[in-house]
Amino acid sequence: MTQITTAQVCDAIESTLGAAASLARSQSYNELTEGMNDAPTLQVYPEEGSQDPTGNTDRSTFKAGVRQTELTIHADLYARQRSNIGEDMAKLVTCLDEFVTIFEAQDAKPYFGLVGIKAFSWSWSRVVFQYGDPGQSYMGARFIVRVRIF
Repeated sequence: MTQITTAQVCDAIESTLGAAASLARSQSYNELTEGMNDAPTLQVYPEEGSQDPTGNTDRSTFKAGVRQTELTIHADLYARQRSNIGEDMAKLVTCLDEFVTIFEAQDAKPYFGLVGIKAFSWSWSRVVFQYGDPGQSYMGARFIVRVRIF
């Protein structure tokens, strides 16, 4: 079995979430820009990873010695530059609803269209991002996607 890479996982998540109709732009880890040109924008990048050190996972497979890797991927949604709290939140909630629909559609393998992702979980929290120079404020959300690979 070929091991999938962190780059492939980021690209798969970016292309899947990037299909949201409300987005003006989406960027994977190697396309990030120093400034925010268009909003709403999605930026996807790796945050951390871990692996089962012993290889003795419980109930993940009938084969012995399978190591599971877990990658934590951040998908930052910059919904709107801060200007009016009601309008900012309205744009954020519209984008959130689209993203939730896309996540819920990932109910069968291959998740995010990438063979090798065996399971995933996700969560989100509202964030007011500071971005660029000089720092501009953006209403947004950080989606944390945990991907299991083995």
